[in-house]
Formats: sequence, structure tokens, C-alpha cells
Amino acid sequence: MSGTNPLRLKLDGKIANIQVVLNYLKHQGNIVLPVEGDDIINWSSAPKLNGIYLLSYLTRHKIRAELINSYYKERDTFRNLLQHNPRVIIISTTFLHNKRSIRKLTDDIRSLAPGIFIIAGGPFVYSSYLMLQRSREQYFESEAAKDDFLFLNITNEPLVDLYIISRRGEHILCEALKKLKQNQAIDNLPNSAHLPGKSYSFTNQIDDTSNVLDNFIDWESLPDSIFESGVVPIQSSNGCPYKCAFCSFVKDRRLMFVKPMDELIDELKILSSRGVRYVWFVDENFRLGNSDLSSICQRFVDEDLNIKWMSYARASALKNIEAELLRRSGCIEVQLGLESADQQVLNSMNKQASSAIYAEVIQKLLAAGINCSCYFIFGFPGETDETALRTREFIKSIEHPELEGIFSWSIFPFILAPLSPIYEYETRKKYGLIGYMQKWKHKTMDSNQARKHVEKAFFDMGNSGTIYRGDNLDILAGLPKDTRKKFMASRHGLSKLAIRGRLEKQDIIQSFSAALQ
Repeated sequence: MSGTNPLRLKLDGKIANIQVVLNYLKHQGNIVLPVEGDDIINWSSAPKLNGIYLLSYLTRHKIRAELINSYYKERDTFRNLLQHNPRVIIISTTFLHNKRSIRKLTDDIRSLAPGIFIIAGGPFVYSSYLMLQRSREQYFESEAAKDDFLFLNITNEPLVDLYIISRRGEHILCEALKKLKQNQAIDNLPNSAHLPGKSYSFTNQIDDTSNVLDNFIDWESLPDSIFESGVVPIQSSNGCPYKCAFCSFVKDRRLMFVKPMDELIDELKILSSRGVRYVWFVDENFRLGNSDLSSICQRFVDEDLNIKWMSYARASALKNIEAELLRRSGCIEVQLGLESADQQVLNSMNKQASSAIYAEVIQKLLAAGINCSCYFIFGFPGETDETALRTREFIKSIEHPELEGIFSWSIFPFILAPLSPIYEYETRKKYGLIGYMQKWKHKTMDSNQARKHVEKAFFDMGNSGTIYRGDNLDILAGLPKDTRKKFMASRHGLSKLAIRGRLEKQDIIQSFSAALQ
């Protein structure tokens, strides 16, 4: 849903990651496959943690399973696995955000395996159930969401045999699999639903959060394919104690945890032994912003793990940390959700932050050679042309081309997401906020104006660029600092020319050749 990711430069239909650009130059303006260094050693090549965790969990419970990390990329692998006659297909909805995408997926699965039993669970299924519950409230807006969420409207529902409706449904999943293996009925499983006719049948909801600390992943037993890209996701904590007004993540404090330091170190050692060199901590907020960040970094240094890493973190949690220690611990990039540089907008978002702290922390990190990838939102209720301009000027002020670290960004138009605090009736009334998801209007701005501010910000920047998660990290690290900076600026400049329809092949070759020489 980023407003700027779709604007990234493409060469012969491929995103212009550093390895793609080098291939393009080597072959005088053409992409010749294979592209050396592609699909490995980059953040986007990391397999998803939800699949890794579920595979490990099922294996520990004596259930034979195979993992398809990215269905459409691995469709041929999936087709080959069907030759082993699996009984069940399990779909995790961590990265599926509407029922259309699930319907498309299940339709394709059934085109290859018509009679297969399909189970779906995870965050989107649980959110859909919450939407169904909230839809019975007088003032809750659910009509606009009926085509996006499950259970609200049986029209075009995915062809799923069993939904597991739970915040932690692994135990129920195992029970379902055991019953299916023994040809037993599963209609009485708690926290589940199915569509036997023209309406859903829901079973009794029970509290299944007691196994919150059962988050162990047996990395040693996982197949080599998990580690092939050299980049792996991992959690050092789970949950987020903050309540940003735009965030639609379903939160439960009972599910929050910070992994013990020794346990985390043991995991990292195993990953290193399996050839992993880059770790993406997928915490919503690294170690929940706890004060042990310095001790964690020192432990990483003392253990000499030979692993480089990245994580989300709050700027306030980094304010007092020694940036050089952070760098020596292996940190090469920090992700920061900044959202806005206007204090009133930040207050309305309930961000508990300030642009002054943002600027201080980013400059400190970049000076230490740590990359900063930052996320911004235009159009949140209360946003005006003046506040948006303030944020655009702020982004330009923190580009810092003179410093070693790379500053990049992704900019989003505000999204009015169901289940977020801003979606609630009283809050919408306060701001005169109407609409749904990408199309909305409030007292001071509408969604079209917000998208225009996103585009203006994209064109304003000259010494930084949008985030390219597919860049080969080794290739980038091998470039001198000034060359990296020139490459980033050149790529962004060319993307702006491409959008305006003024980009020729020779322009690309000349610009990149000059930047990379």
C-alpha cells in the first residue's frame, strides 16, 4: 500500500536493484538472465517467519509438512509436492490482507488439487471474525468492508474447508490435522468456522493464549532451503505496547514477550552455523524498546556472531544508545516509523514522538554508517497542505548525503483501516472523517490530495531514494561510500525521469556508468 514503492525504477520490467543495474550495464542496455546476485543476500529474499515457525511447530508435533514460502513463485514446486498426495493444505494469512487474494489463491490450488482439504488461519482470519462481531454494533462501519473481509458476506468467499479463528491457533490446527488423519469429524473443534451452506457455522470461542511462550523454532532441524538466500527473519520480541491511531494490528498484551538474551544468542549461533550472514529482526519494535539494547549490542559484540542485522525500532529507544556500539554489534540498518514531522499530527496519531528526536537519532545513525529506512504517512486527519509541506521539508533535511549511512524512505497515503483507533465512530465524527481504506475525506484533506503530497515528496528528494529491499547487500557493501551515494541519487533521479516519460536507454547507461565508475 506504499505510495512510493510502485514508482521505483524498472529496467526491462525488473526492479532496478544494484545487481540488475550492473547486469544492464554489462550487456549495453539489456537484461540477460541469470542476473548474478539476484534473489540472494537481500532483505526481500528472506523467507517469511510465519511459514518457518509453523513448519517447525508441526514438525515438533510429529506432523509431516513441507513449506511453500511464496506460492506464485514456487507454483512448480507446489505442483511437484502434490505428487506425494498430501492430505491438507494450510494457508497462513499473515501476509494476506483481503478475501479476494485468498479466493485467488484457493482457486489456483483447487485447479491443481480439486479435492484437497484446505485450512486457513492467522491474523487476517482473526481480524475478519472481529469485524463480524463489530458489525453488530449500531455505529460501526462494516458495510464498506464486506467485500474485503471474510464472514461478512458469503458472496465470493474463498473455497476454504476450515477456518481457525484464534490469536494462537497452532494447537487447534494440530488437533484438526490429527482428526483428519483418523477420518474423524472436525465440526466440534473450538475456535473454528466453516461454510456448510449459505451461512457460516462458528464453534465455541475459548481462550487459547496460554501457550504464548511456546514460540520455539528448531532451526537445526529445518531444511537447507530455508537458509539458501543467506538472509533469515527472527524475533527477539513480540507485540507492541503503543497504540498509534492509524494501526489496525490486533494487539493483546498477554501475547507480548521479550526473548531471553541467552536464548536469542543460541538461536543466532545456530543460524550462523547454517550459513546465515544477515538477520532481519521482524519485531514490531526491537525488544519492545526495552532499556537493554546496549547490553544486547555488547553481547553481540562479545559473542563475535559474524551476523549483520536490521530491525524496526522507535527513535526514542535509540536516543541514548552509542551508535558506534550499535554498528559494531552488526546492525547495518534501522527501520523507523516516523510518519510526520508536524507535532500536532504526531499528537493526533498518538505517536508519542517528536521530529527533533527523529532528526537527532537519524543523523547519529547515519554518521556511524548505519542505514536508516524511514516510513511516512500523508493525510492523517488534521493534515493540511502546511503540515504536509513541513514533513516534506523535514525529509529533505535528513537526507545527509555527506554521511556514510544510506537514508531511504517509503511514503504512504493515509489508509482508513478497519479496527484501527481512527476508524472508531466517535473519532471519525471528531475529524469529519468519512470513507474507507484508500478513499476518504476529512475536514482538512481528502485521499486524492494526500496522494498528490506523496508524489510531491517523491519528486522533491534529490539525495536519497525510496526503499529497494531487493538490493544485494554484499554488492552494495562492496561499493565505496561516495559511490553508493551517487548510485542511490542516480537511481532516484532516473525513476523521476521515467515517470515523466523522458527516460531513454542512453540516459540510463550514462547516468549509472558515471555513478558507479
